[in-house]
Amino acid sequence: MRSEEGRTPPSARRPDPRRPSRAKPDPDPFERLRQNPPRQARSRETFLRILAATDSLLEEGGLDAATIPAIAERAGVSVGVIYRRFPDKDNLLRAAYQRFFERAEEMNLAALNSLGVMKLPLNRLMRALVRGAFEGNRRKRELLRALLQYARTHRDPNFRRAAMEMNRKTMRAVSVVLTAMHDQIAHPDPERAVEFVMVTIGAILHATIIEEEPLFAFRDPDAVEEETTRMIFAYLGIRE
Repeated sequence: MRSEEGRTPPSARRPDPRRPSRAKPDPDPFERLRQNPPRQARSRETFLRILAATDSLLEEGGLDAATIPAIAERAGVSVGVIYRRFPDKDNLLRAAYQRFFERAEEMNLAALNSLGVMKLPLNRLMRALVRGAFEGNRRKRELLRALLQYARTHRDPNFRRAAMEMNRKTMRAVSVVLTAMHDQIAHPDPERAVEFVMVTIGAILHATIIEEEPLFAFRDPDAVEEETTRMIFAYLGIRE
């Protein structure tokens, strides 16, 4: 597109990739929650009761069940108390999401550290990781479904990105541990293979546990964990 004088108008010029971008970084959707924690013991206790009530309602009936009046009744507080702490339901659900995945990350990292101290060989470590992933997702299936649905359908793209990043942290930590044991992996590219394994485990967990209507119904659902482990061992070349 050119003007009458044959020059390209400013609006049609391409940005110079050599110039630094002036775009502001995406705001952290969880920042306000981190900057404004409850300070007094009574306030913290009420805050945790509200989040526990939110979790239990999400687990029992999904997003539709977690209304502000229902959460207030379950937590034993007034609706006004909730609104003094959270401007709206969305902020409350963000806090529930943040707490769940931060606690999950802490527990997973603690488990990884314990396994590292034990210096297990890769075959035993991988079995423990797969077993822990399946047991954790089965135990919190309904709550996970609700929280992941909330994140996937959220209108704020910044929140969707931040929520996904929280989910990726543990996967990256596990990848580092497994890649460090590359001498026990027969695949020609251990780092790439570990990445593929992490994606595969996540996909299987979603398809067989998290999704309300699984894509494929296994004749023996209890065998999925063992068959997943068998597949990973064969792919990585791990010896029993």
